[in-house]
Amino acid sequence: MSSEMDIAVVGMSGRFPGAADVAEFWELLRSGVDAGRQLTAAELDAVPAAERTDPAYVPVWSGIEGADRFDAQFFGYSPTDATLIDPQHRILLECAWEALEDAGYDSRRFPGDIAVYAGCGLNQYLLYHLLPQQELVDSAGRLGMAVASDKDNLATRISYKLDLTGPSMTVQTNCSSALVGLHHAISSLLDYQCDMAIVGAVSVKNPVPRGYRHEADGINSPDGRCRAFDAEAAGYHLGDGAGVVVLRRREDAEDAGDRIYALVKGSAVNNDGAGKVSFVAPGRSGQVRVIRRALRVADVEPSSIQYVEANGSGTLMGDSIEVSALEEAYGAASGPGAGWAIGSVKPNVGNLDTASGVTSLIKAVLAIHHGELPPSIHYRKPNPQTSLDRGPFRVNDMLRDWPEVSGPRRAAVSSFGVGGTNAHVILEEAPPPAPPGPNPPAVLLTVSAAGAEALTAAAGRLAAHIGRHPEQALADVAYTSQVGRRALRHRAFVVAADPDEAVRALSAVGAGEASPEAATVAYAFPATCPDLAPLRDTLPRLRAEFDRVAGELGVDPGAAGSDAATVTGQLALARLLAACGVSPVAAHGEGPGAVTAAVVDGRWTAAEAGRALRAGTRPPAPAAAPAEADLTLVVGPAEASASALLDEAGSLRALLGALGELWRRGVEVDWAALHEGASRRRVGLPTYPFQRSRHWVDPVAVAPVTGPTPAAPAADAPPATGSVLEEAVAAVWRRRLGVDRIGPHDSLLMLGADSLSAARTLRDLAQAFHVELQLGVFLQTPTVAALAEVIDGKLREAQEIRAALAAVTEEGA
Repeated sequence: MSSEMDIAVVGMSGRFPGAADVAEFWELLRSGVDAGRQLTAAELDAVPAAERTDPAYVPVWSGIEGADRFDAQFFGYSPTDATLIDPQHRILLECAWEALEDAGYDSRRFPGDIAVYAGCGLNQYLLYHLLPQQELVDSAGRLGMAVASDKDNLATRISYKLDLTGPSMTVQTNCSSALVGLHHAISSLLDYQCDMAIVGAVSVKNPVPRGYRHEADGINSPDGRCRAFDAEAAGYHLGDGAGVVVLRRREDAEDAGDRIYALVKGSAVNNDGAGKVSFVAPGRSGQVRVIRRALRVADVEPSSIQYVEANGSGTLMGDSIEVSALEEAYGAASGPGAGWAIGSVKPNVGNLDTASGVTSLIKAVLAIHHGELPPSIHYRKPNPQTSLDRGPFRVNDMLRDWPEVSGPRRAAVSSFGVGGTNAHVILEEAPPPAPPGPNPPAVLLTVSAAGAEALTAAAGRLAAHIGRHPEQALADVAYTSQVGRRALRHRAFVVAADPDEAVRALSAVGAGEASPEAATVAYAFPATCPDLAPLRDTLPRLRAEFDRVAGELGVDPGAAGSDAATVTGQLALARLLAACGVSPVAAHGEGPGAVTAAVVDGRWTAAEAGRALRAGTRPPAPAAAPAEADLTLVVGPAEASASALLDEAGSLRALLGALGELWRRGVEVDWAALHEGASRRRVGLPTYPFQRSRHWVDPVAVAPVTGPTPAAPAADAPPATGSVLEEAVAAVWRRRLGVDRIGPHDSLLMLGADSLSAARTLRDLAQAFHVELQLGVFLQTPTVAALAEVIDGKLREAQEIRAALAAVTEEGA
């Protein structure tokens, strides 16, 4: 894919086990932390005794904190409505807002259409918390429950609340949902169906620390640890999480001065079809095909890629299939030190289900952005079913600097969903950003929030950020705070000359009061105007307006203090303010300032004003009395305590202070106009400090519903005959699959069984007959007759052992 087809990742956000945001997530990855934690004593006490005393119980939790909390007021939801909404929707809504802010954009001021592609997991909150409470369901009504709970409303809820007008659709392919969404978002961007795209996914299955039950031959790890690609890989633990990325066409991102984390060079999506052992099993040929296609789309050689963030499920079979597919798709490595590093995020946070793909993507983007390869933890010895000990792929088991390469850093990401929808994405290092422009003598930092407490928190966050990031140009920080955040009702601003002053001023911001709807403004033009040369040097838009006004007036401004210079400077400032969105309801002036006022309020054209200046005449009086205004802005120096646009020195600080006060008083300022012609970039700043509170319905305890299991044979009973045993086994499978008849030699896989249902059914049979049954035996011959034969053999072996023990006992007696 040529550079014209590149897609820029310009914003990210997320919530992960052990990490409240993307920055904390990166530190967790770099440090090699396993976020799956042991339950505390208090948390264990909350687990039913029958569950926690089960030998198969694993007291490990990999969830996100505060899944029950939400800033309902910020998004305009009543407490009742917020309580009904799927918490997955609520979390992704907050993440989408944060991701746009991370990109430096307010969606309402973005000059284009923004699309949403999003996915979420099964709504267990609806199943276990809401539906069992009939009174609540009746009160909400069928439509209310559907609007609050249906997956179909995930993406469109984000579009509605953030006022986004591009394509908006929910994408559901299990673990690969987000990468499939990204694939479609790229098409929308390149086809100009949208100009920015939000792509994300969320899964919340474990909102409360609980632990889980390990099932023999199941997918859940027996000890709460995921060991991707390791010889002791035995599954994973399920985790919760959410992630969002913001995409733009590369050329648009560069033109706008966006911060680019990485580039997407190409992507591909396909499905395994029926060519695999079961619906939930991975398909090798499908993985090979999707990887090869992504490489072709990206138009890059496999050898130019240094790292692959793999699906890495942490099962012996799944990992071996994936490594084999990668080897076939990427080919053999050549040259000393050649080959590819490989890793997986699942050992860090668990399998995040629908959010797995976006979590892997964010990890790979961060690795490219920071130039480091984080460790794939819990890897000690290679899976013996792979060629990791001798092939071209090697597990990156420690923190390393990105390998030295002649070209750009490149990485690939795989995500394979249950059901066989595979996705592969090729990423590349972002181009170097343009150098920042010179810092002006002063900057204006703006902060706003929906409430008083949030305003103080937002100012404090920005102060701390400036203190931690001296590498960011303060002018870029100010620019991003102005154009990259929505102006909410509670507002504060500070004018500062350097980071130290900015930190002190922001730290002193109080709660403040909500701004009015919009203050009305009147202009007062005094008889003199200071020399604007310093301001013209700092503000290119003002310099352009000054030159344009001088031409329209037909005068030479000459030396500062002349009538021509006064009118030219005042009118240039008025036009700068007009470009910034300030519209006065009245204007009046003194001396030459009266000429300026006549042009501003429409009594004279600029040409007429120029002729009056040359003739020394004054304008006629206004036809009506000037309208009353909430705020009078003196366009020039003024007496102490007046709202002055300039001080005696014509400094930038006074102009910024006046603009800040206008904005604080509710005037919607177009900040981009103020910076027109200057070299400004969007930089990463703290996102909104949501004021979350609990909106949650606790679950109703419901006894588990289970079907009857066959009675266990007595210890001294003879083995069941083949037909009797086969019927017992078939009865269990009929209940599991919901079919009326199963022949002894019918393939259970063809009847709808898969590895998940098989693991559960084998557990039931093992408990009923007091024998051990392995999933591998079933997958080799998935019939009732074969299982009955295995059980029969184990029962006969047990009977022989009992007989031998009895004989030994009798001899000893």
